[in-house]
Amino acid sequence: MFFYSFVFFLLLAPLYKAGNRPLPLMLLELAAVGFLFVVAGVHRQPLSLPRTLWIAIGVLLGYPLVQLLPLPASLWAALPGHAEYATVLEKFAAPGVAGVSRAISIIPSATEAGWLALLPPLACLLVVLRLATSQVARLLLLMTVFAGLEGFLGLMQVGTGGDSIFYLRNSQAYGTAVGTFVNRNHLAAMLAMTLPLIVGLLVFGMRPGRGRRHRKKLRLLAAGSEVLAQRGLLFASAVMILLCLIFTRSRAGIATTVIGLAFSSIVLVKVRVSSEGSSANTYANWIVLALVIVAVMLAAAIGLAPILERMEPEQLTLSAEGRLAIYAATVRAAIEFLPFGSGLSTFADVFPQFQIGGFGGYVDHAHNDYLQAFMELGLAAPIAIALLLSAYASRIVELLRREGGRSFDLLQIAAAVGMLPMILHSLFDFALHMPANALWFATLAGVMFHPGVAARERAPEGHRRHRSTAPKAAVAAAPEVVASEELAQIVEGLPPPGAGRRGAG
Repeated sequence: MFFYSFVFFLLLAPLYKAGNRPLPLMLLELAAVGFLFVVAGVHRQPLSLPRTLWIAIGVLLGYPLVQLLPLPASLWAALPGHAEYATVLEKFAAPGVAGVSRAISIIPSATEAGWLALLPPLACLLVVLRLATSQVARLLLLMTVFAGLEGFLGLMQVGTGGDSIFYLRNSQAYGTAVGTFVNRNHLAAMLAMTLPLIVGLLVFGMRPGRGRRHRKKLRLLAAGSEVLAQRGLLFASAVMILLCLIFTRSRAGIATTVIGLAFSSIVLVKVRVSSEGSSANTYANWIVLALVIVAVMLAAAIGLAPILERMEPEQLTLSAEGRLAIYAATVRAAIEFLPFGSGLSTFADVFPQFQIGGFGGYVDHAHNDYLQAFMELGLAAPIAIALLLSAYASRIVELLRREGGRSFDLLQIAAAVGMLPMILHSLFDFALHMPANALWFATLAGVMFHPGVAARERAPEGHRRHRSTAPKAAVAAAPEVVASEELAQIVEGLPPPGAGRRGAG
């Protein structure tokens, strides 16, 4: 029950404007509180996370609360970047209001809302760490199929025209694929995360170290037709996703997708070279090549002219000039508020005073999550970002260095590669500010840091003697969707009951 509740929570998040509206966001936050309570109160076993990641989480959750602490009016006015606001209060505030204690954050209510929005991604990260490896595999499969449906909706939007009901009353998105999102770039960012997962799931059954002695047992779990059907579903989802990505016309989304696919073909098979020759390399490379060829051919048949117009040098120059102007103004604002920052989620209210030069209009995000965090959180932002990237890189190196090439390790590497497009996309956009994207990104982080089947090596010797009985129990509990050759194999790597199983419900 716990697992399926989490699946419902995760797949429901993108359905209405990617959760980027007050009511759906509030529901996600309330659900996140419930999941956190279960993780902390019911499952009391310690969570296995690197110290650098724990520190980064502590900074991201703790520092915004510090920004909400009230300070005397004189001290508040002396903080960097606060002088102009203090002057306005003295001139226009009601008598006695200017001397009231105030928080470090320029807009405390915005900072409070931003802090609450951090709870759903945190819940996703911690919940995934509590799941069994078989449940994680099912979760990734469901996420990729859901992304394929998002891609199909996006293609229907492009194919049926501006007055189509498939746009879900999103009049600003006519002519591009947006799915259930508001912005095409945010949909592209989510789809780019899932492609490496599909590549990982497709090569999932070709792990070394299992060999012929498991073939007969696996045939009992799934017929060949079921295996082909599941692979066909994954491949079809991948084609839908890649084709929809092209018709989002998102330059950053397409570029980061190419990078993700390149790393999928190179990195995912890194753990497989140690045993059975180069067949896995060839298979994975053919999968990626086939995906690209099929998607490009279908896109050419539908019409690539609007997409190619977005890639013209003039269009790229105009876009780059506007982004660079925003980046420069954001850096000026960040320096003005150093070292404490303007307050989490205060960019849209604070940025206008730095919005000078040749660009106008309402700018609610910096289109660079790292610069925006630097402006809002001050020196705490680069510290947290450095710790997060350090934990990410260290975990990838650890997974690649593991011997034996376990199948769940392969899925963990796929999740790590899936996070890369979003990490890069955040240099040019604010996709992580969409709750659905933040939840999916945190879920992939949970998969990457999951203790996995490695917990078996840490189990007492007495528990290992009962290993032969574990697969039967795991297979009996698994639903039919996992009973295929590649996904059912993971149950053979599960620890026996009480020896590292992290499942819940």
